Amino acid sequence: MTLSLVDYLSLLAIVIIGIPHGALDLDLAIAGNSATTQRRSTIFVIYLAIAFVSFISWYLTPSIALGVFLLLSTVHFGRANPLLLDYKNKNRPVILIGSIIFQGGLTTIFLPWVYWSETKIIFAALDAYIPAFQIIGIFAVLVWLLAAFVASLHHRNVRLYLSLTILMGLAFFKELFTPLCLFSIFFCVLHSIPHYLKASDEIGTSPRKPPIGFLVNTVAAWIIVATVSIFFYQNQNLNTSALNGIFSVLFALTIPHMILVDLLLPNRLTRWRIT
Repeated sequence: MTLSLVDYLSLLAIVIIGIPHGALDLDLAIAGNSATTQRRSTIFVIYLAIAFVSFISWYLTPSIALGVFLLLSTVHFGRANPLLLDYKNKNRPVILIGSIIFQGGLTTIFLPWVYWSETKIIFAALDAYIPAFQIIGIFAVLVWLLAAFVASLHHRNVRLYLSLTILMGLAFFKELFTPLCLFSIFFCVLHSIPHYLKASDEIGTSPRKPPIGFLVNTVAAWIIVATVSIFFYQNQNLNTSALNGIFSVLFALTIPHMILVDLLLPNRLTRWRIT
């Protein structure tokens, strides 16, 4: 496959802006608790172990890993931004699920559907089994459309809803954008930057002066992306190796990041819960 200049700039943005948004995870994991050096080390080792196993699963079973990645990303993106729902509504569980699927599925379901002719080339480059994704994709789109309908009736965050609507509108200007470009816009601008600001506020640091650990983790992630891309380049061309390098690392880091942000933090810290 061939990537355009816009695609390469989009991938660069994902690496430079998107991937580092999880670099404060270790600080978030101990936020509100007294942490010894041993505790920090234990959390760090567990985090890396989960990431390593996730990467191996991507390498051995790319189709399954990509499917899991899209599913988990739908939930993660869907929970990330404020979902201002009416607690008194008796249908709140349905509204909650619908809002999460609508918001998260914008980039994991809607964009692949609109850009399917381009997306299937990207999926093929990631060694995905295209016929399976075509069949599953039809069901996913129907679920997403239903979720969008439910969310449109009950979503009260006008600013977020407007942002998502604009992004959906841009998806139809295929002459100007690519799926990777629109994904990078959402991932970097609407997800990564707000998460970084929220995480910085949680641990009590200035977004303009992040802790040294953030810088170390960010540089380490960039080195890993470059190393993995070179690894894939041994048997693939530059375009395919860049895609596999970035998305395999993104998947590997997403799993422990999501466990922390979507499962563990909401049990301890109020602002990470859906309110």
